[in-house]
Amino acid sequence: MFSLKSPSLLAFDKERSQDNLHRIYGIERVPCDTSMREILDPVEPESLRPVFKHVFNQLQRCKALKEMEFVQGHSLLALDGTSYFSSNQIHCQSC
Repeated sequence: MFSLKSPSLLAFDKERSQDNLHRIYGIERVPCDTSMREILDPVEPESLRPVFKHVFNQLQRCKALKEMEFVQGHSLLALDGTSYFSSNQIHCQSC
């Protein structure tokens, strides 16, 4: 769903094409947005950090990020806002 650049799970659900996802990714049955939320919600973002760090380190070692340098060795990054704005007082059961 992320590689298809859908802005939300609902948009992905509306735009998805079973045939394309089967042909490109080998997915037999695409779950609806509700099913994907049930699968993804329990995943702790912190559990993804080791994988992200490993991939990022590999990209750095092979200089794949070099062409993305912007000013004085700094890179531009797109952030999705997860944990960027947070509050310990304002929350819901899904946060």
